[in-house]
Amino acid sequence: MSPIKEENRDINANSANTRRVEVVPYDPAWPVRFEEIRGHLLSILSGQDVRVEHVGSTSVPGLAAKPIIDIDIVLKVGESFEAVKNALEANGYTHVGDLGINGREVFKYDNKPQLMSHHLYALSAGSEELKRHLTFRDWLRTHPEDRDAYAQVKLAAAQQFPDDIGAYIDAKSDIIFTIYQRCGLYQAQSLSELACSVANNRYNLRVENLTCRQVQPGIVLCEVQAEQGTFCLLAWEKADSTSSEISLDQGIPESATERPLPTASGQPLCTTPFATFALFTSEQDAQSFITSKAWHRKNNL
Repeated sequence: MSPIKEENRDINANSANTRRVEVVPYDPAWPVRFEEIRGHLLSILSGQDVRVEHVGSTSVPGLAAKPIIDIDIVLKVGESFEAVKNALEANGYTHVGDLGINGREVFKYDNKPQLMSHHLYALSAGSEELKRHLTFRDWLRTHPEDRDAYAQVKLAAAQQFPDDIGAYIDAKSDIIFTIYQRCGLYQAQSLSELACSVANNRYNLRVENLTCRQVQPGIVLCEVQAEQGTFCLLAWEKADSTSSEISLDQGIPESATERPLPTASGQPLCTTPFATFALFTSEQDAQSFITSKAWHRKNNL
């Protein structure tokens, strides 16, 4: 399961658009605001076999968050999505598709001043995306050390990148990777799927097509065709959590052509539990980097 999938895709999905990154201390009023929205939704969906879940950071007591309520409408087995969609659209919501995340349908709205700003999703009861939302929420609710560590990273990222949602998301990716591993959400996936997730969410690209091929044992080169242009993403696969990490030579000049492009938050490499990535503007630069002395393996043991 790929982490950190939702936020970049949602920047323009709701009337509560994330233009400026604002993370505030936990507000005990958030559960009350959720119940107000929940009541509104249940009145709209009267007769539909659904439940309404409070998810995201505002659903975790004590966790700093952007002041926007994340809500999942959960369709029970056999419930018609079309019926739910039609009811919501008759009451001020607009369906905008899945925004690139299978199994999660997104709704925006234009004018609901009586309700706190919220992100609204519809998911099937057995979907992997719902499992991810609920498992992450429930873990943070019952593991205060992880909750507090996550809050510190979020507050620091928002302070560092107040006007760049992509950089904010990238800056908190490592702590999410760590928590996902602890709560069993982050599982091994195909290299191409992981590379696509990294390109979208860590480098803030809008990927249209991605193809990968092995260029050396343990090293894969992926051609990324995105709205912004064509890029090459190198990946060093890890056999397990004890595999050696990739590290850059600190002496590489900023102007060197073989220097990787930074992630959205300015990191030279993108490290995940199953691979380390470096992005380049061309295959020639990527191949030059592989054969250069600009990187080395760092033993974890």
